[in-house]
Amino acid sequence: MELRICDSKYKDIVSPMIVELMNYHRKLTKAPEEYWCTIEKGEQTFNSWLKEGNIYLAMEDRDVIGFFYLEFGGDNAAWLEDLYILKKYRKKGLGKKAMSLLDNMLINENVTALFVDVIPRNISAIEFYREIGFDHLNMIQLRKNYDSRLNKKDSVEILGYNFKKY
Repeated sequence: MELRICDSKYKDIVSPMIVELMNYHRKLTKAPEEYWCTIEKGEQTFNSWLKEGNIYLAMEDRDVIGFFYLEFGGDNAAWLEDLYILKKYRKKGLGKKAMSLLDNMLINENVTALFVDVIPRNISAIEFYREIGFDHLNMIQLRKNYDSRLNKKDSVEILGYNFKKY
C-alpha cells in the first residue's frame, strides 16, 4: 500500500469516485434528485480540489483503490475533507492501512492536528474515525434548511439539546 499525490492525469479515475462519494451522502440524507452529483460536477470538483488542496491516491498493487482530499491551514493543522475507498476494497483493512500511511506522512510534515467532519447519519464513518484515533469532539456544525424538503424527522440529543439528525 502506498499514498501518491494526485495530479490531473488521474481525473478519469478519481472523478467517478467523487460522484459515488457525494451521492452516497445524498442517499443517506434522502436528498431530492436535483441535489445529486453528476459526472460533470465530479470533474469540476476534482479540478477545484487540485487547486485548493491535495488529493492523495490510495494505491494497492499499482491500482488506485481510493483517495484522501486534504486542505492545510494555520497552526500546522490539516482538514480531511473527504476520504473514499472503492466498495470492492472495503472491509479488508485497507482504509485503515491507508489512514495509517496518511498519519505517518502528516506527523513527518509536523502537522499538529487533523480535523474531519462527519454527517450524523453516517454512523459507519463515525465508527471508522473513532477506531483510527479521532477521539476529540472539536466542533458541532449546525444547519438551517431553507428548502423544507431537506428537513429530517430523526433526532439526536447532543449536550442536552435536541437536533434533527441530518
